[in-house]
Amino acid sequence: MVKSFFSFNRASKIALLIFVIFYIGFGIGVTIFQEKIIYLPFAQDFDNCPAMSSAEKIRFGATRAYYKEAGEKLAVLYHGNAGSACDRDYWGLIFERNGYSYLIVEYEGYSNDIKAPSHEGIKGNVRDVIAFIESRQFKEVLVAGESIGSGPASFHVSLLPPQKLLLLAAFSDLRTLVSGIYWYYPTSLMVNNAFDNVKFLKNFSGRVLIIHGENDTIIPQKIGRTLFENIDSDDKEFVSIVGANHNDILIFENTTIAINNFLQNELSGRFEPMIAVSLLPAGRQAKSFNFREEMR
Repeated sequence: MVKSFFSFNRASKIALLIFVIFYIGFGIGVTIFQEKIIYLPFAQDFDNCPAMSSAEKIRFGATRAYYKEAGEKLAVLYHGNAGSACDRDYWGLIFERNGYSYLIVEYEGYSNDIKAPSHEGIKGNVRDVIAFIESRQFKEVLVAGESIGSGPASFHVSLLPPQKLLLLAAFSDLRTLVSGIYWYYPTSLMVNNAFDNVKFLKNFSGRVLIIHGENDTIIPQKIGRTLFENIDSDDKEFVSIVGANHNDILIFENTTIAINNFLQNELSGRFEPMIAVSLLPAGRQAKSFNFREEMR
């Protein structure tokens, strides 16, 4: 009986030791390779993009983008994680039909770039975009960001505030986002909080629209609401899309209506369509990064 007790105790200690080693090792791996976990670029050829055939392929500094001149106003899009700038042609359509020229930005490390994506590389893309804007004379600038793209969009606002900011499925900051997934780790010590959107947007006074799916399981809506509540602007609006998750938010009619109304300076909450442009073709789903699946 005594021997059995000590054998069990020894086995438990070995199991505990294995768990501790795995816990620490996995945590170190997440810390070291966090940029590889967060950013998942697709092997899309930037120069071979039929969907963007009507746009000009430009390089400004170290940054590539699809640009189309369609008016005195400019809309800048920082896309979500999965996919590439090439497959955001539906954004170009909505911007153009609402009288905006558009710049759909590609990130460092995406679309067959030889470099690996990184926080600092993407911040460098934002600085290049700002230099591009300052080299032109636009009547109005709108900055848009979807999902992970809300980070560079918010960073852009902190450096050169636009007249309008449009965010889809935005997060408050990277640490808060990751802490909801790795709740069993001290993420505040592990995660490089390179994109603190609350900090970037706190003093923004322009017009803001944040759209978030009610059932978003990738970036929970409460995280988007935290960001919204911490923006000082008096001209801001939060639109919750009933029934929408993360990757299907663009197929909901109210999302399209809210975006169209925002671009045309109407109140999104009234949901009165002014231009009935569907953001996504039938059967097509927006590409976006699934943090929870990829980080398990």
